Amino acid sequence: MTAHDTPGVDPTMPAGPWLLVVGMHRSGTSAMTGALGSLGLATHHPDDRHDWPESNPEHWESASMASIDEALLSRMGGSWDAPPELPEGWETGESMAGAPDPRDAVSVAYPDAGPIAWKDPRVCLVLPYWRRRLPQPLAAVLVWRSPLAVARSLQKRDGMHLADGVALWEHYNRSALANLVGIDTFVCSYESVLDDAEIAFTAIADWLDGLPQFADQAGTWTPGEAASMITDGAGPPRPQSDDGLLLPEHRALVDHLSGIGGPHAPLEAPPRSTPSPWSVALLAARRGSRSRQLDKLDTERAALVRQLEERQLALDRLHGSTTWRLTQPFRTLSARLRG
Repeated sequence: MTAHDTPGVDPTMPAGPWLLVVGMHRSGTSAMTGALGSLGLATHHPDDRHDWPESNPEHWESASMASIDEALLSRMGGSWDAPPELPEGWETGESMAGAPDPRDAVSVAYPDAGPIAWKDPRVCLVLPYWRRRLPQPLAAVLVWRSPLAVARSLQKRDGMHLADGVALWEHYNRSALANLVGIDTFVCSYESVLDDAEIAFTAIADWLDGLPQFADQAGTWTPGEAASMITDGAGPPRPQSDDGLLLPEHRALVDHLSGIGGPHAPLEAPPRSTPSPWSVALLAARRGSRSRQLDKLDTERAALVRQLEERQLALDRLHGSTTWRLTQPFRTLSARLRG
């Protein structure tokens, strides 16, 4: 049995059908999800959304389901910006024992029946977990953006070094390609959507019309309305030089993503390749930094717990002292006078 088999899918999950919007952070997945909502799919419930930072006034992202995904990464020793190494079968391994039940989060995000568009960039990494829990068959739109555009956006929003941004871009996109194998997937670059959103969403609508799980919605999609949702909030595209950051492995991944644009029924495994050692080293360093930060927080927490225990012990001793018992009537009288 492979990691992509789906025995035991939870029948209590919303039936959907489900369309996953998969892509690295800062790759246009928010804009694509909002547009897919205008195309005719349900997005998350308005009460279940992230705060709206100035960098992105609408994430189109379920806060409850994103919390589940971040918790999964944390259980495996990482986070969205320091992704853990996820071994084959991690989604059913011992690390998942006692993991929170996702059904409540999903029901909060999508309380109504009908076709669903769900976006969370972390799904690039944790899709094997959801493949075993969401109703089948799944479909996906894989959105990617040029690595330096993503890295510059992360630098602007989070102060992240460009090199780290490119490393995350590589890891997320490699993970997405591997985890989407066997799923009907439409691949597009965000830049191509910005170039002609009408063409892009007409092609997505035609693709959805051909998927059996969306037969009830065939012919009802509104690509013009979806296209009207797409704007390039960053203004004219910046000239993209390699800045010495893109290695052959990065360029090969860009070439592969560029070459598979359009529908796949289903997506096939990408050519065998290895990530750049440079990206591997940077991500390992980020995981190490996160681990050191957690160790520091654990030490500080332990110190606070000890202080609390010492103060509680001192308070217990005070309450048990003769002086405390003798002064009780005076404290009671003082409290009545203040009242």
